[in-house]
Amino acid sequence: MPLITDYTFQLGDNGIVLNDDAASLPFVDIDRVAGLDSPTFRETMRDHEGVDGGFIDAEFETGREIFLEGTAYCVTGLEEMYMDELKFNYAPVTTSIPLYLKAPAVDERLIFVKSRGVSYDWSTLRRIGMTRVQFKMFAEDPRLYDNFLQEYVIPFGGEIGTGLGFNFGFNFGFGVTVLPNGLTVTNVGNRPTPAILTIVGPVVNPTIINDTLSRTLAFAITLGALDSLVVDLGNRTVTLNGNVNRRNTMTQSNWFLISQGDSFIRFGGQSGTGTMTVTFRNAWR
Repeated sequence: MPLITDYTFQLGDNGIVLNDDAASLPFVDIDRVAGLDSPTFRETMRDHEGVDGGFIDAEFETGREIFLEGTAYCVTGLEEMYMDELKFNYAPVTTSIPLYLKAPAVDERLIFVKSRGVSYDWSTLRRIGMTRVQFKMFAEDPRLYDNFLQEYVIPFGGEIGTGLGFNFGFNFGFGVTVLPNGLTVTNVGNRPTPAILTIVGPVVNPTIINDTLSRTLAFAITLGALDSLVVDLGNRTVTLNGNVNRRNTMTQSNWFLISQGDSFIRFGGQSGTGTMTVTFRNAWR
């Protein structure tokens, strides 16, 4: 169920909602959030030898440490029962799960995290049913995402050739890869986002072209009508029918992410009639 109250948080689909306007005990009132600002960049600094100044490389980001801090309010004497529920909700996990969050004036977003437990002390506040508490998480992928998937289906565009997209009365000895048609996909976020490209056969030697970035992914493989080739742009993997590694079929590997704004994507091959589905979430810094 999506979060509709501003400044609320929920770890996992069935987690306890934090900072909800609860009318009854118990509940958690969050009063500090850290780690949802700009992610930390991996920086390398070095001097410019022989002249003043220097260089800095800060293209990529590290993972995010995220902390939620607040006060748990409980019926006096029943604090530990509620803390047990919170510790269960925020127990360590082997794979990242979504932390849902709702900020004012924007739709619900999420970030995939691994929980690192709940920290709290016993203090005199317990005598009146209150406990200061901190929730700790780490996001290996620092991107924030919209909590809905965008999906675009691109039909097979035809045979791939080289040359310009229109005819001349004489031949050229150069050119670019050309497909008859494609589709514009839109990432309304403020940063590039990974996507899953699912190619369903039949198609021979499928090729994917990102016209906006002038990047091409091409494969030497024949897919039948029941075959699907899944290209994960984020993890740079290629699998056939769910679990067979086929990255070795790539003949061009100009990997790309879906840029913010519009991107024009083409899909074709040597022959075929299949489709390619592009699936992604809008991404935010």
